[in-house]
Amino acid sequence: MAVQRETALALLGVGLVLLLLIVGAALYMASPSQPQPVSETERTPTVTPTVPPAFPTTQTVSPTSPPAIVTPSLPPPTHAATPTVAPASGKETFTSLPAPLPPMPLPQLPSSFHLPQAKPAPVTPPETEAPRWARALVSTYRPRWRINLTRGVDPRLTAEGYAVTVEPNNQVTIEAKTNVGWLYGLLDLAERLQWREPVPAQWRWSPPLAERGLIVENPEWLMKSPRSQEALKRLLREQLKELAWWRFNTLVIKCYGNEANLSRVLNLLKQMAPDYGVKVVVWAKVLSPALQTWLQQGGQVATEVPAQGNFITVTTDIDLAANQISQGKVVGLKFQLVAPNIPSTVFQFRRNREKLLLVVGLDEAYREVFWFDPAWAHQVVRSVADAGLGGLWLTVASVPSAWAIAAFAQAVKNPNADGEAIWINRWAKQGHQADKWLVLFREASRIVPEILWLGVSPQPQYGSSLKSFFVARPIDISWGFTVLSVPETLKLVRRPDDRTTLTADEVARRLEQRASSVWALAAQLPEPAASDWKAAKRLALLNSWLGQFYANKIDAALAWGRFEEGDRAAGQECLLHLAKSVKAWEQVVNLANTIYRPNNRWALRLPEWQRELAEYQALVAGAMP
Repeated sequence: MAVQRETALALLGVGLVLLLLIVGAALYMASPSQPQPVSETERTPTVTPTVPPAFPTTQTVSPTSPPAIVTPSLPPPTHAATPTVAPASGKETFTSLPAPLPPMPLPQLPSSFHLPQAKPAPVTPPETEAPRWARALVSTYRPRWRINLTRGVDPRLTAEGYAVTVEPNNQVTIEAKTNVGWLYGLLDLAERLQWREPVPAQWRWSPPLAERGLIVENPEWLMKSPRSQEALKRLLREQLKELAWWRFNTLVIKCYGNEANLSRVLNLLKQMAPDYGVKVVVWAKVLSPALQTWLQQGGQVATEVPAQGNFITVTTDIDLAANQISQGKVVGLKFQLVAPNIPSTVFQFRRNREKLLLVVGLDEAYREVFWFDPAWAHQVVRSVADAGLGGLWLTVASVPSAWAIAAFAQAVKNPNADGEAIWINRWAKQGHQADKWLVLFREASRIVPEILWLGVSPQPQYGSSLKSFFVARPIDISWGFTVLSVPETLKLVRRPDDRTTLTADEVARRLEQRASSVWALAAQLPEPAASDWKAAKRLALLNSWLGQFYANKIDAALAWGRFEEGDRAAGQECLLHLAKSVKAWEQVVNLANTIYRPNNRWALRLPEWQRELAEYQALVAGAMP
């Protein structure tokens, strides 16, 4: 029994030992392993960047050890406590979180546009000639700038609009919805740099007018196209670049319609123009086979006679315009620029105003004379935009033509700006006496419109006979003011109390005053060195002598009217003013001869005014007792 008891105890001891070994092994396996110490040479260095790089950097990696993954440290939470864990021996418990802070009141936002928008990712635009050209212009002034073009997500962006952000690390982001928006954004940036104007950190632009057309009449590249296709493409490319720079999105080619090169030009423009954000309209007198093909391809044709199909009717007849618009057609309503606003008759179009284009004429009455009036250009663009019209087409025959186009281009780019201040700032950087030059140009530019008020001729810059003042029909009240003709002025017993009414003699005094202002300022200013400035000064002086010619002609007509009513002394007064008008025309001819060919239209009219003076001298002499 004793032996059995010892054997049982031995087996029990062995079992306990085995049990302890098993439990110990289990506990060892369940316990976490302790980290092993490493030597200083084996320790992996940690990298903490101080400033995030603008672009991802490449990390240098040792060939024998894997790269360390660096996680940027997160800032501790401001008020949320970290839960603590109880020892493993007890129940797992969490400390209570502090009571949440009361919510801060949100600022009142005027609209959802102020909410943060998702940042658009840069995209790679197609490498076409227009954006390459615009990028190159920016690089000319800022070669280190990195330009990022992004697709627009801002709902305020229009199809041609853009938003520019200039960052301090030489990065510029242009956000737009279309390639044209990118093009305009790049050109805007280049223009600011060109004129050394401040470049704000952020700005945006949307066109004030949906359609901004420039009418080119019988262009040389159409009438005398070069034989080489590449040479013609270069000419057209330069035209498209100018349109894009000025933000005109419609090229209106005014021609006869049967030019030999028309099909060739239209085929090239169809390929090239969309890249510059330009559409092409042909304003022609004849619907030739070339234009029929153009219409079939989706092109547009403008005509002065209403027609069926994809035509734009251009007219001066307000009733015809209303009839065409009622049929859902696009109409161009043509006016010579006589005031910085639009006539009240335009407001009769209460519906479909977006189909009405205002065709602003600086052509017939302005041909070969000077016009540069930024204040008027800005006011015209604002008037068209405020009226909700479809847009504006500009036709220019004044010289230098680029000056008039530039005045309207700045109005399109920033219609709410002070147009005169823009040019004063720019000219001052060139060393010009900007304020005096601008007043001189303004006074000279407003002479021709005020001559137009009288209605004596559609082209008054080439003069008017004395008889025309008695049959003229002055501007109508739809422009916001009234001008009385010579016969109406002669019938007055006293001047009208209405200050929006101008008598013929008051128009004469205005013209006389503007001419005197031009002469006084021209005497104070040095002869400019640039050829276009020289031409502008001479043309402004030509305008001033035109104003003086008409001031004397009006006075002569009023005196002649009194002479015919029996005032014999008025006959000599008429002759005196006619003689002064001839002297003024001689000054016009002298200036015109320095600008144009000798046998210009002003020179050809001088004998006519000399004969007119002789004719009235004979009539006055014959009436003497």
